[in-house]
Amino acid sequence: MITEKELEDAILLGIVNSQKSYFEWSNEWLSFSPEYLITVKIAEEISKINKNKFVTLEDNVEYILNLSKAKGRGKISNSTRANGRYDIVVWWANGHPRAVVEVKNSVRNFKKIEEDVKRVCNTLNRKTTDSTLKQGFIAFYIDNTYVNNAREKLNNQIENIFQQTKFFVTNQKLKIELIIYENHPICEDDKNAYAAVIFLIKK
Repeated sequence: MITEKELEDAILLGIVNSQKSYFEWSNEWLSFSPEYLITVKIAEEISKINKNKFVTLEDNVEYILNLSKAKGRGKISNSTRANGRYDIVVWWANGHPRAVVEVKNSVRNFKKIEEDVKRVCNTLNRKTTDSTLKQGFIAFYIDNTYVNNAREKLNNQIENIFQQTKFFVTNQKLKIELIIYENHPICEDDKNAYAAVIFLIKK
């Protein structure tokens, strides 16, 4: 069985590889790239985990809720967006959904991920005893330019976004963890910094 740590590592590496690849191609940071580049790179890294599982992209929300036994009879909330799509779904080897990954590029504040956070929370809170869905990952790339102390300031920015997210998530009776890629934020000139970040939401 794939561990939670293996999923975290693969997701973060996918974001990091997106940054490296896009910079090689364009000489620009990842925030100038389309978001789907990150989505594909993350899926690619998860697929490399040498354990039984499936990974799919852009699966329909209602379809996944139904297969995970999370749909039930109640109305699907507007914030879950039944006709929408999860960016990435990680499946158990038995063919049931295990985790959803929502991907965002160029996050600067909580507002940028708020709808994704609501969707993940509502997804995990449906039919909790029956649902095969155990985790939701908000995976994002963040960068910014400052006058100085860029690494420290970006860390503070990430922490501020996390605290706002944590306030919402814990009010939904769920748990949340902050995971940042090793040695991030990256800062080369004390003015520009970037990082690969996960907010892991679970029951």
